[in-house]
Amino acid sequence: MVAKSLLLILPLILTGCSALSENECRTISWYNLGYQDGEQGKSEQAARAYVSACGDYGLPVDEAEWLRGYHKGLTLYCLPELAYSKGKAGQLYRGVCPNDASFLSHYQRGYQEYQLAARLREISDELIQTEHHIERLEQQIRSEPDEEQRRYYRAQRYRAIRYYESLRNDYEQLRFPPRVFQFSFGS
Repeated sequence: MVAKSLLLILPLILTGCSALSENECRTISWYNLGYQDGEQGKSEQAARAYVSACGDYGLPVDEAEWLRGYHKGLTLYCLPELAYSKGKAGQLYRGVCPNDASFLSHYQRGYQEYQLAARLREISDELIQTEHHIERLEQQIRSEPDEEQRRYYRAQRYRAIRYYESLRNDYEQLRFPPRVFQFSFGS
């Protein structure tokens, strides 16, 4: 029972790191670790880190078992049907899929949407910061007794408003790109 629990929990523990402890090198299921690495889209270079880590303890790595599990996990990772969601989530693709062209086209479509959403968030954050900057300038204009200083703040506010409008335009262009319609008459 404890051994089964260990086999279920160990891959979760190893998810974030490639260096293995001496005990892990002795007890790990190389097939399961390979499967997990393949399912996560890691490259075959991951095995080298295990060979190095376990080699430090004088322990061998069953690379054939790791590779068998890796290829099995990779078949799940490389499903073109899942590529879009991996790209949209912003996951890094390391070029590991044998059906690369099919996978890549779906992945890139999702990744472009991820990049668009990230850029929209950046612009949105910048819009909020610029709005706050404009509000601070307006407060300074109202509270400043010196006319020369008020002119300076007004000029800064004018530039900030123009910048805000430019950002807003960029946001709208990205969010609602122009559509091109093509009509043909006759045959």
